[in-house]
Amino acid sequence: MGRWKETIYTCPQLSDGGPLRLFSAGITHPDSTYRISRPESNGMYVLEYVIRGRGQVTCGDRHFSPQGGDVYFLQPEAAEEYCSDPAEPWEKVWFNLQGPLMDALCDAYSLRGLFYFRDCPLQTEFFQTLEIVRNWRSDSAARLAIGVHTILGRLYEWRKNHPELRKSPEGICLKEYLDHHWQRKFSLRELAGQIRKSPAQTLRIFQRDWNDTPCGYLQKLRMFFACQYLENTDDPIKVLASIMGFKDEFYFSNWFKHRKGVSPSRYRRSFR
Repeated sequence: MGRWKETIYTCPQLSDGGPLRLFSAGITHPDSTYRISRPESNGMYVLEYVIRGRGQVTCGDRHFSPQGGDVYFLQPEAAEEYCSDPAEPWEKVWFNLQGPLMDALCDAYSLRGLFYFRDCPLQTEFFQTLEIVRNWRSDSAARLAIGVHTILGRLYEWRKNHPELRKSPEGICLKEYLDHHWQRKFSLRELAGQIRKSPAQTLRIFQRDWNDTPCGYLQKLRMFFACQYLENTDDPIKVLASIMGFKDEFYFSNWFKHRKGVSPSRYRRSFR
């Protein structure tokens, strides 16, 4: 056990030399005080699967919030820090790895610069690989290499099959914030606070990932919901204006007509 509630395994056989070097592996148990900070990665790859709970991860200038079912993969490129959420501390299984095999696999699977794999169901693969370390045998070095190779290959397939998850963690965070707060006004500074970036950086990240400005995306999202309400409900325009976050029905009607070319009432009648 370490300073925190952790079960840690090491393998002296892999500490020096060879294509794959395992520094340590283990399970972090829920602990609200858990925090790791590395100003320099020293060539270390950190591969972790969150079983349950939540945490915060910062790698260089990137920040994201893994939770149960997520994988994060920190690479030897920048300073890193990660910690449990105090209210809902995570439980996770992890490997700290080094060696030319990790470099080669990252390049082969195009994983460079990809740190966060949201909702990535690899718990079985992580625990199977941890069992290799826990029950070390004479052939375990080769079996460990195969286990790590399998995990990285699964990450590659997951990213390929989920195009939206190729977006940056910050871009996903910004979009999710707008998706959940589309009924209210926001400032760019407020949005920037969600990812701890400057407003200018936030604007660049959003435009890069979603090919639109936050304001433009929000307007399209509000129009989508406005059309859905008009097509599928009989609520008065005044009620819809309130639901949509407009101060009154006249402002909503003008906003809708300016973008759609017809008034909300006329648009609704076309679906009756």
